[in-house]
Amino acid sequence: MTTTVLTQAADTRRTRMTWPTVLALHLLPAAATFAAALALGPLVRAWHLPPQFALTLAFAFVLTPIELGLLLRAAGWSWRGLPGILAFRRKLPLRLYLTILPCVTAMAVGLVVLLAPLEQRILDRYPASWLLPPDSDAFPVSTMVGTLLFTLAVDGLFNPAVEELYFRAYLLPRLPVRGALAVVTSAGLFALQHYWQPEKFVFVFVAQLLLIAIMLRVRSVRISIAAHCLTNSLAILLALGAVLS
Repeated sequence: MTTTVLTQAADTRRTRMTWPTVLALHLLPAAATFAAALALGPLVRAWHLPPQFALTLAFAFVLTPIELGLLLRAAGWSWRGLPGILAFRRKLPLRLYLTILPCVTAMAVGLVVLLAPLEQRILDRYPASWLLPPDSDAFPVSTMVGTLLFTLAVDGLFNPAVEELYFRAYLLPRLPVRGALAVVTSAGLFALQHYWQPEKFVFVFVAQLLLIAIMLRVRSVRISIAAHCLTNSLAILLALGAVLS
């Protein structure tokens, strides 16, 4: 099933990419984003904003524009040409969203709980406090609410939607491998490009395996967009709720 779906998608989306191109398109946009976040860090701290806001700004003004730009370039710099380069565009009935999304959310929460001890061991060995604040109490509630609301718009909605179009509907069908190997490759490269959170590599990899499998089963990137936005937004909303409480 997986091989057939990917082969059909590749046939309709034309050429497969070479490995150097695959690696560059998967890893370099996030590398530029990480570099931008590090460069913005001192400025954000000088503004008395939470350090993770540097990453949100890098998502908004580096990562998403690069990925959108690469999609538009492949589409001949035409918004109308975008559907022609994207696979898995099937529309789904509402009942599928209502059935699948709660299951995906429950599995994501289960993964978070299951992997929490491993992630803590990684953080103990490689602390991320140089980029992410250890706790939000150091900042005024109004500052945290404002930055989290901006983060919700960027990393809860816009960025994950673009990521799914870019990684799943555009890059996945063009990988030089097919079947289960393509699924593992796509999930692995997506996890690897999260340079700023090495403790989350395993979670992102497993979560992406799940999302890609569901997307291929229903042949619609719309469901992976919805699931990615929902899980990202849920995490941000929980942080927002903690700040407000």
